[in-house]
Amino acid sequence: MTEFAFYKTSNFRVDETFYVLVQKALEKNLNSVVIFETKEALKDISIMLWSKKPESFLPHSIERDNLSNDSPIYLTTREENPNKSQIIFSPEGALVKKSKNWKRCIYIFDHDDNSSFDRLKEYYFLLENSKEKIELYEQKKGNWIKNNFMRQE
Repeated sequence: MTEFAFYKTSNFRVDETFYVLVQKALEKNLNSVVIFETKEALKDISIMLWSKKPESFLPHSIERDNLSNDSPIYLTTREENPNKSQIIFSPEGALVKKSKNWKRCIYIFDHDDNSSFDRLKEYYFLLENSKEKIELYEQKKGNWIKNNFMRQE
């Protein structure tokens, strides 16, 4: 059964939150796919993975590379899984269409991005009605807390 996690950022940017989460997956030897709606966002995250920490980088490949099968982190604009990943991240709001292909689908969005929030909220209710396992995390004073922010407002 696929698990779904939604992270609503406020103190950190989406890319910073993504970096921490994908780094944790890497530390657990879990491969990840990262899906984007635009090639520009893919490129920006790729640059960040190379340069965020000067003393190290997070190994990854992008959809045009021939190394995708060997890479622990694979960036793409298509829903594909060449590195046999169990986790798919969506830091740009792309909805995963074939969620059963993943053990965990992780959506990250900024609390000020109303468009992404509205789209993900609608998706959340579809998942909830299907009795999927869902976790919701919201940043409060720099800490992540479980909170069903989708039912607020």
